Amino acid sequence: MTWQTIAKRDIDLTFGARSGKLLLGLTVLSILLAGYIYPVIGTKPITTARFGGFVTGWLTTLLPFVGVLLGYGAVVNERESGALRLSLSLPNSRLDVLLGKFCSRAGLLTAAVLVSLSGAGALVVYPFGELVISRFLAFTLLTVLFGTVWCGLGLATSLIVATRRRALVLSFGLVFVFVVVWDAIKTALRVGLNAAGIVDGALPGPAQFLLGLEPGHVFQRVVSGLVTGGGMADGPWYLNEWVAFALLMLWSVGPLGLAYVAFARSDVS
Repeated sequence: MTWQTIAKRDIDLTFGARSGKLLLGLTVLSILLAGYIYPVIGTKPITTARFGGFVTGWLTTLLPFVGVLLGYGAVVNERESGALRLSLSLPNSRLDVLLGKFCSRAGLLTAAVLVSLSGAGALVVYPFGELVISRFLAFTLLTVLFGTVWCGLGLATSLIVATRRRALVLSFGLVFVFVVVWDAIKTALRVGLNAAGIVDGALPGPAQFLLGLEPGHVFQRVVSGLVTGGGMADGPWYLNEWVAFALLMLWSVGPLGLAYVAFARSDVS
């Protein structure tokens, strides 16, 4: 067996499960709904480029939940049942397991994103919208990358813990911190520093950079700079969209790489 075999088998298991269908269906329906609503409530001109800015806020909430739910049980379920020991004795390497599971789960989410954004783009264009093909393709690729980031984070938790419950708690802990409370932390820090007279108005560049490392904020900065045409506000170079793109790429591989190191050294018995 190879990682490709593991991926094909895992695709069948994941898509065959009711939970997998529900998560992927939720993704498709949510993005199609955004494509239907945008021409109705959006300001003119109605274009697929501006649709990216409209739907980004939806995606930074939707894809983290879907991604971690798809990824968190990928390996730990087999570890709990003992199937992982059998899989590694066939023989498969632990790297084969990682690649197969990641490609299957991220591949399914990618397919859902591609199908739904294609349909949403058609809803935006018909009958009075405008297709801006280059920016819409860029937005689609960035959305796929953002989805794989959260699939990877879910899978990373599955690699480093021994039980499904721990993986679920850790995964939703990441979602809670990054998606639910991160903005509140930023606001509280800014208000506190202004009240103390340490800053006047916006946070200094280094603080903006550190607080902007959260994947959703990175994704929004890249979309604003490269898709919607908003560009970056005047400020340090490390706050521009290309640095944000590099950070998004780092999020897609860094946590998985660290988790694999721990997984490679762990006892799966």
